[in-house]
Amino acid sequence: MFANFAARRHLTGPLRAVSPVAENDSEIDWKGASKRAKKSISKKSLPIASDNSRKLSGYFERVFEGSLPLARLTFKESLQLAFVEAVSLFIPMLYISFVFLVSTASIVFFSEPMVENLLEARYLEATYWACPAVLLLGLLYILMRPLFGGFKSYHGRVLQKHEAPALISLVNELSRHLNVVPPKKIEINNETALRVDAYSGVNSIYRDEYKIVIGAPLLMGMSVNQIAAMIAHELSHFRDKKKKVAFYLVHHVSEWLYFRATGQDKFHQKLLKRMQKEGLSKFEYVELWVWQRIHLVQQSSFACMFSLHRRLTAWKSREIEIETDSAAISLVGSEEFAGMLKMLRLIQGSQAAVSKQNDWAWKEGYLLDDYALSVALEANKTTALLDKLFEKDATKEVTRFCPSDSVRLECAGKLNSKGVLTAKVPASMLLENSRDLSKELTLLDYVSTGIKDALSHCVPSEKIRQLQLRKEKLNKLAYRYFDGRIESRVLRFEPTEERDVSQFDIQSSIDYIRRYRVEDRKYQASSGNLLKRIHKAYVIQRLIQSKLPLKKHLGNEVLAKGESDAYLEHMRAQYQQALYHMEALDQVFYQRAFVALNYLDISARGQVLTAFSNLEYYSQVRREVSAIEEAYNPLSLIVNGLHNGVSTRILQAGVTEKQQVWRLLHMLRDRLRGKPVKVSLNRRYIHILEYFDIKLGELPSESQDMTVEEVAEYVSKLLQLLSFQYHKWQSQVALVMSQFETKNGVAPVNLLH
Repeated sequence: MFANFAARRHLTGPLRAVSPVAENDSEIDWKGASKRAKKSISKKSLPIASDNSRKLSGYFERVFEGSLPLARLTFKESLQLAFVEAVSLFIPMLYISFVFLVSTASIVFFSEPMVENLLEARYLEATYWACPAVLLLGLLYILMRPLFGGFKSYHGRVLQKHEAPALISLVNELSRHLNVVPPKKIEINNETALRVDAYSGVNSIYRDEYKIVIGAPLLMGMSVNQIAAMIAHELSHFRDKKKKVAFYLVHHVSEWLYFRATGQDKFHQKLLKRMQKEGLSKFEYVELWVWQRIHLVQQSSFACMFSLHRRLTAWKSREIEIETDSAAISLVGSEEFAGMLKMLRLIQGSQAAVSKQNDWAWKEGYLLDDYALSVALEANKTTALLDKLFEKDATKEVTRFCPSDSVRLECAGKLNSKGVLTAKVPASMLLENSRDLSKELTLLDYVSTGIKDALSHCVPSEKIRQLQLRKEKLNKLAYRYFDGRIESRVLRFEPTEERDVSQFDIQSSIDYIRRYRVEDRKYQASSGNLLKRIHKAYVIQRLIQSKLPLKKHLGNEVLAKGESDAYLEHMRAQYQQALYHMEALDQVFYQRAFVALNYLDISARGQVLTAFSNLEYYSQVRREVSAIEEAYNPLSLIVNGLHNGVSTRILQAGVTEKQQVWRLLHMLRDRLRGKPVKVSLNRRYIHILEYFDIKLGELPSESQDMTVEEVAEYVSKLLQLLSFQYHKWQSQVALVMSQFETKNGVAPVNLLH
């Protein structure tokens, strides 16, 4: 299959609300969007299909003559299918039977004495036996909860017939050619996948009631042949009833086991939030400890069952995938199928780059207006490197249930089919107004994920690309102007008390910087190493205070408990000594820029004054920023450790670190509140705290209103935004000042440039 529950999405943007592909599908109201689309369509007359759509539809009717013969199942294949079906049914039943057997035996064990005592009017003794019986009933309820709850559903905007007549014709003709029931509906979203999903509940798959969900980036970046190959592959799963039942039973059971093994359910999320409560009483702590142990045992059981099920059934799933590939290859040919597979991986990889680009643009107040087209354009940029990029990951398995791309290509080569479909035209021609539809999908994603007035932020990808190129040039310029001092820390960009330095002109400042440049580089290298050691020692200290096992979180490179405090103090003293020398030179850089500022004309001064002032104000809160960076390290470590097994002690340690970070956050906000730090967002200047609230949401007044993970995510994004704005101010200052120095014949710091 071209999508699987266990396959990771190619999404890297840290802001979920920014990405057109939400990590949690429930965040996007696709059903509501589909209803609104239908409602709007009913009020107006439907447009007539374009000439291209009519030509393509006629072509599909001609090319798919007759039907593709279906090979009969052999006795061996029937036994194999029966085996994987039996395994898929047996493993869940094994869990159910075990739970019922143990629970029933335990309840009978406690209930018999309880009934005997009740009959003999010994009510106190009966109560003693009744309490464990009631607890066991509660335990039975907990253990049976995973049996209920739906599967992850994939939604998109429903495509109406007038919007994609050629695409609907292609799907219908392929269904007829492959002897399968056409899908109930076709949906489109901004994922880079094409999948078949149940129309209404899992059981609808077995009634041949299903829907096809197509990713818009595929339609914008692939050819008709390639999209047809993907659709034919998915439809081929429905050609043989026995194979269909076996295939989807294997996948649904695997999906169910996987999500239960990873604790992705509402009950587990509620439990985690309760475990992160501040000021737990002893009773609550014991209660949550018991609940957590039960849940861990439950997860471990499902993990073992998932592993067993995968070992016993994945081989057959891979065989079925290869067989369905052959149907697609017979239609488009071996060469086109190989091209489709390579283009699919290229588009999926391009999605990561575009999501990252969109995330960066949102920091500037812009959003891509056409996400799918941007992904397709990004993929086309690297088409020349297609074979090289594909070969790098071709042998890797996306999931155990699907063969690797190299295996699929090898099988395609052996078939050596020419195919019958020769429509080497862009797949976007299958849609009537592909650009408008793609833009509508992108805007729908933004609005559905909480971005207000999203349309006003949308710009073409070309503008964002130009902004990025300009940013890269400015970063190089800033690196040169500040002589490489812009990466690791916030500079002390403020006036010096040293009388001689305060009398420097521009060239004198540069000569002084050049004179102490080698010595300064030594201090920079030393301070970088010291800072890493300080952060590590601080983490050790915090873990010791929380009574957490050091080796579990940090490995073998840990200090003895008695040495951590003294070591940390020693490292900080050394760092402060190096910092003293570096900050003294920082002030020379300030003197250089300050003198130039006074010589600038009104126009140039207006361009740089805000950025210059921001650097001054931000320099005054550098210690608060540094403290947050330091405090974030143990919090991040604890949050990452949660993925390896949640415990009440770890979460309570996270609560302690959360409170520490929370205090530092409010200290920083209080300091910034009194400083007129203005940042540009969507062509207007706002205070930096307002900027944070827009980008990250308003910070609650109490720490208990946010979980440990939410605070860690907030701080991570806050530090990213601070770094982004800081380097932006430096670039703006460097641009204007460099131009002034060049115009006036001032020799730069690095004469080699």
